[in-house]
Amino acid sequence: MSRKRPALVAQLRNRLPRGGPALAFAALGSIAFAGCGIGAPEEAVSTPVPIASQSVSQTIELTRGVVETALRRLELGLIVPTVPFRPAESTALIDVPRGVYQAVLANDPDAGFVAIYEFPDPAAAFEAGRAQAGWLGSGPGAIQNPSGTSHVLRLIGNTLILYTYRPDGPAGARAADVATALESIGQGIAIPR
Repeated sequence: MSRKRPALVAQLRNRLPRGGPALAFAALGSIAFAGCGIGAPEEAVSTPVPIASQSVSQTIELTRGVVETALRRLELGLIVPTVPFRPAESTALIDVPRGVYQAVLANDPDAGFVAIYEFPDPAAAFEAGRAQAGWLGSGPGAIQNPSGTSHVLRLIGNTLILYTYRPDGPAGARAADVATALESIGQGIAIPR
């Protein structure tokens, strides 16, 4: 077998045109340099960011319905956001299935995000909620949000609802109204101060 391999390599080598490896290297080099921005416009070009469609479980969808009903009482709508959003999360929430929604706040289209997390059972949701509350009240969690930020953590069955807002932000009282609506559903988890 060792005799066949050198013979095969010699046959392949004989079939390559002279300078073949050098030509291949030059072609690869040009392809690499083409992606380096040579000839690119000097100004940044804005392109739309694709938004992945949100696929959520029936459990998250049911909790979303409860949230939407609570918001409707205050004449607030709830939509699937048109921009990606991920709240500041403790390690207890990072890998958990979630649905993200947005309360419609006319004065602040960049606020009103409500995240709903699904856990295997209510006890796991409660423990994760306590971990998130402790983290938000700690130094590492507190620095993830601007000064004056408030949070609402609510449990409904095996789901956890997280809403973060700034009472002094552009949405002002309407952002606080979302918090009030959410505080009327489920069981609250206090965040240490």
